[in-house]
Amino acid sequence: MERSRFLLSRMLSMIHCLCYIYMMIMANCFTAGALGIAHTNFSTDQSALLALKAHITSDPQNILTANWSSASNFDICNWVGVTCGARHHRVTALNLSYMGLAGVIPPHLGNLSFLIELSVENNSFHGPLPQELSRLRRLKKVCFGNNNFMGTIPSWFGSFAKLQIFILYGNGFSGFIPAAIFNLSALKEIDLSSNQLSGSIPREIGNLTMVKLIYLEDNKFEELPNEMGSLGQLEELFMWDNALKGSALVPILNISSLTTLALSDNNMSGSLPNNFCEHLLSIQDLDLGHNQLDGLIPSKLWQCKELRGISLAVNNFHGSIPKSLGNLTYLTEIYLAVNNLTGTIPDEIGDLPQLQILALDLNNLNGIIPSKLFNNSMIRLIALSDNQLTGSLPANIGLNVPNLEILAVAGNNLVSGLLPNLSNASKLKALEMAQNSLTGFLPRTLCSLKNLELLLLERLPLSAIAIDHRESLSDRESKSQCL
Repeated sequence: MERSRFLLSRMLSMIHCLCYIYMMIMANCFTAGALGIAHTNFSTDQSALLALKAHITSDPQNILTANWSSASNFDICNWVGVTCGARHHRVTALNLSYMGLAGVIPPHLGNLSFLIELSVENNSFHGPLPQELSRLRRLKKVCFGNNNFMGTIPSWFGSFAKLQIFILYGNGFSGFIPAAIFNLSALKEIDLSSNQLSGSIPREIGNLTMVKLIYLEDNKFEELPNEMGSLGQLEELFMWDNALKGSALVPILNISSLTTLALSDNNMSGSLPNNFCEHLLSIQDLDLGHNQLDGLIPSKLWQCKELRGISLAVNNFHGSIPKSLGNLTYLTEIYLAVNNLTGTIPDEIGDLPQLQILALDLNNLNGIIPSKLFNNSMIRLIALSDNQLTGSLPANIGLNVPNLEILAVAGNNLVSGLLPNLSNASKLKALEMAQNSLTGFLPRTLCSLKNLELLLLERLPLSAIAIDHRESLSDRESKSQCL
């Protein structure tokens, strides 16, 4: 009996030993396998980065030359511009922006299979973008802005289903935008500005239901599709300096989330509907200048209650300036210059507490200049030249406009009276009062304006004419002095 118990005990001990040995063998095998896989992945990422380094032709700051070295700095996760994930120790971000590098993008970068961000902004990379990059399916941010890439935008960018930020500005891309790019439903920002892209924006842009920022300025686009009206989260649309024509802005007038709409320097024509602001309830900056728009300025602009800046300059608007502008209490900038506007300058504009810039020059405005304009301590620029304004200027303009930098009332032949005292306008840089009927002596206090750079007083019936106070006495010769 005792012998049986002894044999049973020995057998159990042997079984425990065998199990322990088996577990150790399996653990070692697993560890070796894992290390082998990790080493393979590490080598793949390292090889991809070293291939990029080999394709760099200029590294003026010696950033990669000194830092990207498998000999002196074996761990690639410590290399400049490289970020690795904590879990797999794989490269997740490559940011070489603003390093002044020149060269080409090698196909080897397509092996960085864990890459989430690829940024080479503000360098001098050139050549074609290799199709192998299309394998980077985890990418959320692509930034190739301000380089020398040319040709058409590769359609394989449309395979990055997780892409949120897509930036190619400041290159030489030409042709059409591939429609596939607008199937990236996760996209929040797209910047293709300052290229040579042309044609119409693809209708597929309506698929970008998450997009907030669209920058397409400085290209050759001709048309906006109606589908843009479905971009319910769009906040900023920059498309100035393109070739947009006709009533191109109609599709976007229903986007209530818009805060910035910049469509200046195009060929748009037609008039703005009176209910222009009915749905643009969040608009803060509206720039439609330098087009061929005509008709009246909408009287219901007051519905754009968040408006900070408005530019309708260099168009063909006629009629009067709506008094309702005075209800837009956040307004800081008003540009209505170079139109065919008539009537008087509304007194209500003088009540805008934050107004800094008022540009109404080169119109057909008449009546007196509202004195309230010179009671605004925030005002920096008042440009009223080349109109038909009458009356006189307040005697002590400078008292309440300490931030005034530019005062331009030239070319209003009917403005009369004495030249005003501007001594407290210490920031004044330009004073344009030529071709008016101002009389009297030029005040000596004008010579105390140390920032004054431009003084235009020609064709004024003044008793004394001054010139730039920084001119030497020898240069002034027989010209009259400040009195």
